[in-house]
Amino acid sequence: MSNSGQSDYLKKIHHVTDDAKTLINRAIQKRLCIGITGLSRSGKSTFITSLINQLKQHGAKNSRLGGFSPWLKKRIIHVQEHPLENRYLPRFDYEQAVDSLSGSAPHWPAPTRDISGVLLEIKLADLGWFGRKTTKSVFIELRDYPGEWLVDLPLLKMSFRDWCVQVEKQLSRAPRNQLPNNPLAALNALDPFSAYDAAAIETLRDTYSDFLHACKQQSPPLTIIQPGRFIEPGTQAGHPALQFVPLVACAGHSEAQLQAASKNSNFKQLEAIFERYKADIVKPFFKEFIEPIDRQVVLVDVLNVLHGGEPYLHEMMHALEAIGESFEYSGGLFHSRVEKVLYAATKVDQVVSQDHDNVRHLLSSIVRKSLERIKGAQADLRIEAVAAVRSSHAQTQGNEEILKGISTDGEAIGFVNPRIPDHIPSESEFTAFIDWKLPQLNPPKSIRANQDQAIPHIRMDEVLHNLMGDICR
Repeated sequence: MSNSGQSDYLKKIHHVTDDAKTLINRAIQKRLCIGITGLSRSGKSTFITSLINQLKQHGAKNSRLGGFSPWLKKRIIHVQEHPLENRYLPRFDYEQAVDSLSGSAPHWPAPTRDISGVLLEIKLADLGWFGRKTTKSVFIELRDYPGEWLVDLPLLKMSFRDWCVQVEKQLSRAPRNQLPNNPLAALNALDPFSAYDAAAIETLRDTYSDFLHACKQQSPPLTIIQPGRFIEPGTQAGHPALQFVPLVACAGHSEAQLQAASKNSNFKQLEAIFERYKADIVKPFFKEFIEPIDRQVVLVDVLNVLHGGEPYLHEMMHALEAIGESFEYSGGLFHSRVEKVLYAATKVDQVVSQDHDNVRHLLSSIVRKSLERIKGAQADLRIEAVAAVRSSHAQTQGNEEILKGISTDGEAIGFVNPRIPDHIPSESEFTAFIDWKLPQLNPPKSIRANQDQAIPHIRMDEVLHNLMGDICR
């Protein structure tokens, strides 16, 4: 057996033994596995950092967790981190993230580019038999992963031609057809029936990948980015299954015509790599990482999308539909049945307080609309509007509330926002947001989360209540 073969064999053995340890611990512990993901630039790393910090700093003088019953009743005795059983799941670097928020020049934690996790034990005061005081422990495993990987789920039910036709439509329509360096013409020049040329495909693959990166980096970002591993490969960077492109010219040919192509044609070769991408990367991720999740958080930058207008909102709705399907998925290789999903609109500290409820209702309307086509959805759905780190403070000038904070340039700024609608805006209602963008703020300089303080937040206590309030009773 080759060295690589031995390595793969050992990895499989380790996965089996690690999974067995997890199952045993789940059987003897009160335990939840909570997945945390988010659409582009929704602040996932910051959210996870704050979530852990609120628990660890439950006893700090500035802790504000009134919506979380164990805190309100002073039942939390101690919160401790334990090693994860899965040796292949990297640990979420809480210390580095919290240090970035707590320095003399605070900055946001670095975004995570791969999976990670952390296992927390919450020790609670409790009443045992005959009213005797005792303690109990609840174990919370947090799993962090890029939202782009969830949006790959629909690929499992699509043929290569189906996906190519979808990409051709996306590149032909707003907003993608208005973006610079749109690769439609270059991709359309690739004949499905011509002999496969690996060098030409690699060049086009780089062109297409660069465009996907641009779609994510623009403001507001586009959210349907497939294949997700093209921009967030994680440990799969350089994998042979990533070396394909959409053959948009397939839209002009039937499935039967394409299947009649020669074995060495562009279509047959790229189809084989596409199927390998699904089998070697997409399916194992769902099987190994998503299937154990009991409850799920989906972070959404709903405020930023208002500036982009109707096309960007529709894009977000389709992405949320794909994500919603992943929580109800039942396929040949894996089965996902998440029992509770919390959709959270982030960065609510960047609009005035009277609009916080409207942000929550707006996200509720978006989620409800995006999930209409998902049949048999059973998960308990919750909606919240939060700021994992409160970076602004309110002041009153005349009869108007304004917000103040520190910009990413280090300048003190004041700002207001157009009234946030509590529903999906009509085309005319989007005009109020054409010239408005969320201010880019730095974290406040007063955070000392790496010492003995809790991170200032908005409604993270409600997040804790929704995710783990029942298991902490």
